[in-house]
Amino acid sequence: MVCRVVESSHIIGKKWSIPVIEEIAFGKFDGFNKFLVRTKDITPRTLSLQLKELEHLGVIAKQNSPDSQNTATYALTKKGLELHRIIIEIKKWNVRWDAVSEQCLKNTCAECRK
Repeated sequence: MVCRVVESSHIIGKKWSIPVIEEIAFGKFDGFNKFLVRTKDITPRTLSLQLKELEHLGVIAKQNSPDSQNTATYALTKKGLELHRIIIEIKKWNVRWDAVSEQCLKNTCAECRK
C-alpha cells in the first residue's frame, strides 16, 4: 500500500513546484519566457515538465491568453488553491521558528531564488 501523504509530499517537494505555484497564485506568471528570464536558473525543459506535471496532477489549468494565440497562461485549480494555502502555512511556520525572515511571506519563492 502506498502512503498518500508521502505521495502528496512529492508534489511540493520538487525544486520548482512551489515557485511555479506561487508565481501563478500571485498572478506573476506572465508567460513561459518571461518566467525563464526572471528566475534565470531553470531550464526551458525543466519548466515545461513542471508545468505539465502540475497540470496533469490537477493543480493548475492551462488557458490560452486572450490577447495572444501563442501565449499560454495558467491558473490554480480548486486543488491548487488549497495546496497554495498549505504552502503559505509552511512559510508562516518557517517564520515562526526563525528559519526565514518575515519578508518570506511577502515574496514568492521564485523571487528568493534570484
